[in-house]
Amino acid sequence: MASAAELKQILKQDKDGKNLYDHLTETVMKIFLDRPGNAFDMFELISAEVKANPLNPEMEANKSVPPTAEEVEKQLAWALACSKLLKRPDEPPELNVRFPDLMDDMALYEWAGVSFGRSDTYRLYLSVKAFAESLPAEVERLRLFGMIKTRGQPYYVVEGITAEDPEGLDEMTQEGKAGANKYTYWVTQSCESNSWVQLPNVTMEQIVAARKFKKYMTGNLDAPISSFPPFPGNESNYLRTQIALICGATCVSPAGYFELNEDEDPPVVKLAEAETLNEAFPKPAQELKEPDAWVHHEIELNAIGRCTALPEQLDDNGDPIEPDEPVETTPPLKGIEAEQWAFRVGPGGSGEHAGSLVVAKSLVFPGALAIAAATRFVNIYVGYGMVYSPTTYSPPLPGALQVEWVPGEEEEPLLETEDVRADPTPPKEEGEEEED
Repeated sequence: MASAAELKQILKQDKDGKNLYDHLTETVMKIFLDRPGNAFDMFELISAEVKANPLNPEMEANKSVPPTAEEVEKQLAWALACSKLLKRPDEPPELNVRFPDLMDDMALYEWAGVSFGRSDTYRLYLSVKAFAESLPAEVERLRLFGMIKTRGQPYYVVEGITAEDPEGLDEMTQEGKAGANKYTYWVTQSCESNSWVQLPNVTMEQIVAARKFKKYMTGNLDAPISSFPPFPGNESNYLRTQIALICGATCVSPAGYFELNEDEDPPVVKLAEAETLNEAFPKPAQELKEPDAWVHHEIELNAIGRCTALPEQLDDNGDPIEPDEPVETTPPLKGIEAEQWAFRVGPGGSGEHAGSLVVAKSLVFPGALAIAAATRFVNIYVGYGMVYSPTTYSPPLPGALQVEWVPGEEEEPLLETEDVRADPTPPKEEGEEEED
């Protein structure tokens, strides 16, 4: 009779690198791991599954790879940053700036197809809350503008009211808080970080240049912008410019939320009175999914990058100078253009009812959304900060070469003067003898 060792050797006879002994070992191991209730009846099926997906019986190969020192350091830094946000202060902080309740808004975002994840949303909420506690009361409120994706880490953007115009503001080159710089923006690249960086104000030249090219951002605010035509600034300026363009083109709301303040000159948009809001809202979903029910509550930038008209310029005699090509400004509370927006209801289909929320999706800036539900609405943007184009983007070609100057009827042509020939040898001084 053969011994156990001999029988084991028989089972280990290889055929194409496989043997019955290893197969039986893997099959029994899988039974121990899965613990099926009817292992006897399922043995053939388990055996076939192991043949198709063999296990590795070597325990050393199944051990997890320990993290490196660099990975451990990153994990500890992340945990420390989160613990700072989660720590309750000894005394309630003085809060002068309102901030968004992102945990409540998250439900609306998800109906629109946007989600940062519950954990990230909560950490972002805590970060925005801690940041609001450090701001002066002049900022009034913060709003989550959204997230702009880059080739690296994305930018989370919050928006606040501009407290005051910078000193030495030149209204001919950039607007103040009455125009394109009405809001101040801060960005961070980490949900758990409490480090928010303020973006610079935007200028008219930057807005005009940014409309002429497309570029993915790198995730580095100090990175240069290589483009044609040249952009005057780095990535922080370019990011601020795209935010201004997106805000003006996609910040829409149901008609009736805002009204014009006629006491200001020029009139400005303000939140409607509480009595007016109570009479106008909530609106049924059937009405809100029509383009006529929505308006722009932020003024869109015109062709020269302004929300307001240029200051009046005077000549030497003090008379106003009329521009050769006047550029009109966009009127406040302008209705939206139906071909630039798409609408859907949530819940829709058989679940649609009068109280369903309505999502307005921008077709000009993909990722820009407005969600209206009952008596409130939110705007958010999640995208690459680029305008939609149905064709493949190609950089603009250089401008045409300038033609040679041609004199007019009463102008004399330019004549090339003849070359003057002169002996370059300096004159000799008196008494100096000539050399042989």
